[in-house]
Amino acid sequence: MFYFLSKTVGYLIDIGLVHGVILLLLVLLLCLKRTRRFAVMSLIGITVMTVLITIIPVGGFLSHTLETRFAKPDLDHTEFAGVITLSGTIDPASYLDRGDVQFLSAPDRVFTMLRLAHRHPDKPVIFTGKDGVLVDRGFSEAEVLQKWLSDSRLRTPNMYFETEARNTHENAVNTRTLVFGRWPEKSQKPWVLVTSADHMPRAVGVFRQAGWKIIAYPVGRFTSDDLHLASLNVSGGIRSLSHGLREWAGLTAYYWTGRTDEWFPGPMPKEAGN
Repeated sequence: MFYFLSKTVGYLIDIGLVHGVILLLLVLLLCLKRTRRFAVMSLIGITVMTVLITIIPVGGFLSHTLETRFAKPDLDHTEFAGVITLSGTIDPASYLDRGDVQFLSAPDRVFTMLRLAHRHPDKPVIFTGKDGVLVDRGFSEAEVLQKWLSDSRLRTPNMYFETEARNTHENAVNTRTLVFGRWPEKSQKPWVLVTSADHMPRAVGVFRQAGWKIIAYPVGRFTSDDLHLASLNVSGGIRSLSHGLREWAGLTAYYWTGRTDEWFPGPMPKEAGN
């Protein structure tokens, strides 16, 4: 039930989708004499809000707060048992339509996994994730990546793949089951978690709640420390706001449903005084 609700809410807070639907409805209301005045005033309001969202970097501020929550650690001077990399990199549509493996949304996750796997050949490196959609379309990102790495001769012996997780909660639970089965002696030791910087707070909270000791390794940061008024790029402003709101909504939903014990997880676990 949580999976279904989370994906449904995710669609509903897509600002681009909501913006388009509202504009379409208002255009239809323009055709009716009784609602024409309301439609005109609403269109003016939507236009003003769109301009403000575009000029003022609200989305950038939301994402910047998430992306700077965790600093990247120096693993050369850090003890850890292994590495876990979350999915969300390969474009499912390109693969299902043409069989092409395209790294679109977060390629830094895979590139970092490859680098860590080669630099730490004695430690297990796990990639976890299937497909984050409501209807199963026969796609598993972990399976596709595993085959692509093998065909490209980039896979190392210390790489392992968890192929069934559909969201961050399942990433944590399924990977913990895998580690308990293969390396029970490593299950209570710290593991490096690799995911996008803006997704890291939620991921850390979920993994801690599932019993992991996590060392956050954020990658793929997009925002700048110097936030300033944006240009009149309407689609970019809407996309940025939608992206930031979606992650904050995810943090809130996971906290309300007990999948993390902190609303905004930080570098120190809650029991350690954060």
